[in-house]
Formats: sequence, C-alpha cells, structure tokens
Amino acid sequence: MTLKHKKLLTLSEQIAVQIRTAVINRDLNPGNKLPSEQDLADQFQVSRPTIRDAIKILSASKLIVTKSGAKGGHFVAEINLNDLISDISDYITLSLSLEGMTIDEVIEVRETVEMKACSLAALRRTEEDLKVLKECLPSKEITLSDQLFYEQDFKFHEAIAEATHNRMIIITIKAITLSLTPYFTNMDCPAELKKELIGDLYEIYEAIEQKNSNLVVDRMKHHIHRFSNFINDFTAIT
Repeated sequence: MTLKHKKLLTLSEQIAVQIRTAVINRDLNPGNKLPSEQDLADQFQVSRPTIRDAIKILSASKLIVTKSGAKGGHFVAEINLNDLISDISDYITLSLSLEGMTIDEVIEVRETVEMKACSLAALRRTEEDLKVLKECLPSKEITLSDQLFYEQDFKFHEAIAEATHNRMIIITIKAITLSLTPYFTNMDCPAELKKELIGDLYEIYEAIEQKNSNLVVDRMKHHIHRFSNFINDFTAIT
C-alpha cells in the first residue's frame, strides 16, 4: 500500500480556513469588521504575528480588506463584480500569453455561453434592456474602423449578457470579452464581412425584441459560425 503525504497546514493557514468558513457559513457577512488582532490571538491562543499571517492569506485571496485610520481594521470584503471580472480576465490573458490555454479554447467557451445567454435574454429582457441593446448596435450607414467595429460588437454581446440578469453569465462574457479585446483589435476585418456581421447583430436584436428564444439561438449560431470561419482563416494566414 502506498501512503500519500498530505501537507499539514500551519497555524496561520488553519486560522485562515476557520475565518473563511465563517464567511461561507454567513457567520461573518460582507462589511463585517473582524475582532482586533489581539482579540483574535487570544481567541485562537496564538501570537499576534500568527494572526497577521492568517490575515495576509485572507487578504491575498481578497476575502479580507484592511482599512487604516481611527475606524480602520480588518473587514470582510464586499463583493465587487467588476473586480471579479478583472481578475478572471487577467487570468485568461496570462494563460493565453503563457500558452496555458489556446485562443480556440477561450472562443469555444464564449460561444457556448453566448448561445445560452441570447436564449435567456429573449425570455427575460426588459424594455430598458432593449434600449441598451439598440444603442449598442453598430451603424449600418457609417463605415466603421476595425477597432470601432470590434468595440461595438463586444458591447452588444455584453448587453445581451446583461439582459439575461444572470450574474454568472454577465461575469463570464465580460471577462472573456475583456481578455479577447487586444487579440481582435489586431485582426483586419474585410468590409463585406463586417457588413454581414453587423446585419447578424440586427437580426439577433429583432429576435430578442420579439422574445423568440428559438429564433435568436439560430441567428446567434449563424453569427458565431460566420465569425469563427473568419478567425480560422485569419489564423491560417498568420
């Protein structure tokens, strides 16, 4: 029989786990102030440096934030979706740079989530959502630069995510879009293809407006297929 070595946690790590568990169990809520370092040291019967190390572990995982001043101290972090989006995007960007994942893998995930997103958007969209979607549509009359086209295209897809009212979908699509932006801005999009892709977006908008989830999925599939072919052709050339 082979015995596997299991890493033993330090005292600081054990305390960090207990505080993290208290947050997960809602014994501590976002915004709550932790007891002072001395009170925590007394409670856990350890030294203050051990508590400080535990706080550093929790701060590194962004579970705890430290504020200075008379009303300062260590607090349970508030959930900030923009910070979460930025963190996920940074991870994807770094993974792409270090070849921990490929652009094809990222795009496959984006396509999978987009299909569900447009279906939910059609079912859940509000009049305000429609207004935002319409404002994000690229103009058919003005010839857009590649950069401006990609910016408006991404904004439209992010607006679809917002219309789902599903925070996990919003976070995922926005994080992926943010990480892909530098990649796409270096791709020259032919004028005729750009026109066709913009036409796709208008058809997707109309299906969402009609609350037709089946139709919007078909139109999104067509749009994604058209765009994927372009990416594959561009990659093959470069």
